[in-house]
Amino acid sequence: MFLSKLFLDIVKRMKKLLLIKPAGVLKHYSTQIEVAKLLGKRTGSVPLALPVIASITPKNYKIKIIDEDVSSLPKWFKPDLVGITMITSNSERGYEIAKKYRKLGAKVVLGGAYPSFNIEEGLKYADSIIVGEAENSWKKLIKDFEKKSLKSVYRAEEHIEFSEAIMPRWDLIDTKKMFSIPVQASRGCPFMCEFCLTTQIYGRKVRRRKIEDVINEIKKLPKKNILFVDENLTIDKKYAKELFRQLIPLKVSWICQSSVDVADDKEMLNLMAEAGCRHLVIGFESLKPDSLKETHKFQNNPENYVRVIENINKAGIHVYASFIIGFDEDKPEDFDVFRKFIENSQLPVFNLSILGASKGMELHKRLEKENRVLCNLSKKFFVGGYPVLKYKNFNNKDFFDKYNEIIEHLYSFSQIRKRTIRLLKKGYFCKDRNSKVVSLYEKIRTTIILFFSYNISKNKDKRLFFKEVIALIKSKKVSVGEAASILLIFEAITRHIKKDKKQRKLYYEELKRIELD
Repeated sequence: MFLSKLFLDIVKRMKKLLLIKPAGVLKHYSTQIEVAKLLGKRTGSVPLALPVIASITPKNYKIKIIDEDVSSLPKWFKPDLVGITMITSNSERGYEIAKKYRKLGAKVVLGGAYPSFNIEEGLKYADSIIVGEAENSWKKLIKDFEKKSLKSVYRAEEHIEFSEAIMPRWDLIDTKKMFSIPVQASRGCPFMCEFCLTTQIYGRKVRRRKIEDVINEIKKLPKKNILFVDENLTIDKKYAKELFRQLIPLKVSWICQSSVDVADDKEMLNLMAEAGCRHLVIGFESLKPDSLKETHKFQNNPENYVRVIENINKAGIHVYASFIIGFDEDKPEDFDVFRKFIENSQLPVFNLSILGASKGMELHKRLEKENRVLCNLSKKFFVGGYPVLKYKNFNNKDFFDKYNEIIEHLYSFSQIRKRTIRLLKKGYFCKDRNSKVVSLYEKIRTTIILFFSYNISKNKDKRLFFKEVIALIKSKKVSVGEAASILLIFEAITRHIKKDKKQRKLYYEELKRIELD
């Protein structure tokens, strides 16, 4: 009798929590996702927020985590509480999910960048909104949920202490379906770019975790491919160098974001390479000083870009260069300036985005006052590859046409060949630093995919590119692992562009719709 009562009491106290990242209809340069699919996985990475929230949830909760890019919503799991993390581009899908689970009787909480700056809108679909950093707010929310007294808004009074982070619940996610695991060593950014939400959420003061705390987390990860999600991992050079020294024995492979000043520190770059850094994501943003000044990117100087790229490459690290077009100082002829720069560069991979403005950005505040935000445009287009504003010097349809034209040109294999072979001939990537984190299955699968996709291609330049890369392997200018990685990335990018072509008509239809509104 006592045992049955105890069992019923436990069951009564047990709650079900469902944490969700909604799918986005459209993607922009989803290189990681396409690479992951080529390797037999489902996605590049899963948002860190989901396993972190799971980790601070009481033990009397049965938790499921769903990333819709990896798996579908569960049919037989009826949650008491649902948490949805949203950005602008998946917010419409997020609201659909919220409505679904509220009808089923669950309480729904929204969090992430989009709900934090769209509170009134979000509360039409959810019971509560978490604004900004979620860790402390989530603990308060859970207590109120159990008392059946949920508040509409949970806002952190101050930024959390980040010296020791909460260890994410990766055991709740099928990490075999992911290409890399996200890790965060610091929060905040001292810069004040007008188009960025980082400082609005995390502040301008950089908060760093204890290095031993970061290393301890990485040692426990189920994968050796890491994505550092810090806004700028190298901003504190002393901290970064010590972190990299301690990463060296772990034999991991990783990607991070950095600012251009990293190129002036040879010691830093050499430590990064030795510690497993393979790609540096750098926001060059514009080739025009006036556009950089406009967006408050004062730390960049286009005259130094070639030197920055060369110095990073010399260390054996690839540069993933990020640019934006659509600033008020930009004009249609700047597409040709950009085209010539990339054609003459040693940048195999780059990202050109169309300027966008989500609520919360300083840019959005300015353009909203000028009536230049396309409020009626579907949020699914806010991914960086579609015009979403009223631009000063561009007609949106012509802008979109020209943008796609230049992307297809620069990612044609005739152009890929020229700039990639130009870089690889320098011998900067002759060391194989990737094979230790790639499984035998992935090596075999990659070899088969690359051999057939390149060798039997109808594209003459694609076949020739493959032969030239093989020749560079034989001459020991590039390692097998590096060559395979490069070939895989370009196969992923060109596959994405083919898929994206099929989606473009959605944007043209949307332009017609909002013109009629």
